[in-house]
Amino acid sequence: MDLQGLMQAGQANRKARDFRAAADCFRRVLDAAPDHLQALQGLADACRGLRDYEACLAAWDRYLALRPEDGSVQARVGDACRRTGRRERAVAHYEAALRHDPRNRYALMGLGDLHHKAHRPDEALAAWERLLELDPTLLNIRTMAGNLCRRRLDFERAAHHFRTVLKAEPDNAYALFGLADALRGLGRFEEAAPFWDEVLRADPGNRQVLTRAGDCFCRLGQLAKAEDLFNRALAQGYDRCAQLGLARVQVRRGEYRAAIDRYETILARNPEDPRAVLLKGQVLGEWRGREEALAYLEAERARHPGLREIAGALSRLQADAPGTGGQAGQAAF
Repeated sequence: MDLQGLMQAGQANRKARDFRAAADCFRRVLDAAPDHLQALQGLADACRGLRDYEACLAAWDRYLALRPEDGSVQARVGDACRRTGRRERAVAHYEAALRHDPRNRYALMGLGDLHHKAHRPDEALAAWERLLELDPTLLNIRTMAGNLCRRRLDFERAAHHFRTVLKAEPDNAYALFGLADALRGLGRFEEAAPFWDEVLRADPGNRQVLTRAGDCFCRLGQLAKAEDLFNRALAQGYDRCAQLGLARVQVRRGEYRAAIDRYETILARNPEDPRAVLLKGQVLGEWRGREEALAYLEAERARHPGLREIAGALSRLQADAPGTGGQAGQAAF
């Protein structure tokens, strides 16, 4: 049997994407030479092209039994395991690949994706940031890394990732939103404002954009602009964040009764919304005095004993009583 000729035919068929013919050639080689490494590689690749991942893994397993130190193949086996839902095995193969070559980009990319989909953000971020050290130009990976940092409230790190993306792609909508929101998280509202304006131009109807941009402009004292953004969000249907935002606008204008009505709208839908309960108590304190706030919060604690936040607010408010050396006000909340 002409094994070299069969190998050449198999490689040619694989390059022509005739994976079925290629697999047949490689199997014929392996019938004659079961430990033929190149044929095992070719068969695995052909089966992957056919999306027959079980046969692909079987070929790779035979290959790794002969050459377990091959890091590039470990990464490819990790990919096949990931595609077939064998997550733990995929992790083991990716980590084996990285032990042989810590700079294996395919293993780092696959490992990051695997952890991300398994809701393990710390592990995903660690893999992706190692990958970005090797190739800083992977903008989609950098954007995802920025989002993971933002969700972990690591806003400085998130902002770094988003700024790096925007240097290469100034109109990248995901990075613009991410940077605006990271700066908002850092309390750098003036710096965030122009980025929110850009995001609003690109996506003027996005409710999350409208409410977060509204929050930024409200904190900057641009109350009319903030009010418009919150109302645009509410025009699409009930939105808790927009209601909270409009209440904040009304408090800053001294419209306490209107703000209380906003909180009551939220509480009508969810009587145990701790943020709405505490903010309503805070506004009552500013509007009608500390005793009114205390009475409201005591009643809410009796009605909802599971809301631990109320007990904390009451404790702080009571500590601010006249003669205790404290000062009544927002600090109690």
